[in-house]
Amino acid sequence: MPSLVPIVHRVTRSDLVRYAGASEDFNPIHFDDDAARFYGLDGVIAHGMYTMGLVTRFIEPLLNQGYRVSEWSNRFRAMVPVNRTIAIDGSIQESTPQRVVLNIAVTVENLPKPVLTGTIILVRGEPFADPATTN
Repeated sequence: MPSLVPIVHRVTRSDLVRYAGASEDFNPIHFDDDAARFYGLDGVIAHGMYTMGLVTRFIEPLLNQGYRVSEWSNRFRAMVPVNRTIAIDGSIQESTPQRVVLNIAVTVENLPKPVLTGTIILVRGEPFADPATTN
């Protein structure tokens, strides 16, 4: 059975600015406290897709063992404030040599409930074909 180690990461403003540049998501609630407060938030929050992307660090050991993501579903349950530490953890619900089903959760320090929960199904096999290289 594969083993996974929880991931802990402090979300910084610098992380969010770099992610905004990479994703071209320049919504000011992700880097400007005044803008975030204007929209009713306590301050800057992380991009949801940034938070979701950090989950890939948690499943990286499985990817390195030849698994690939077959299905991924998650629900954003709360916002991630900047300058807070998140923990990414999960449990293996099913494991065979060809398939692993994970339940995942992302929590934030001092928040009572997970900010993201979901299920990831990984399978062994050939990666998806790249349409640019297939005839």
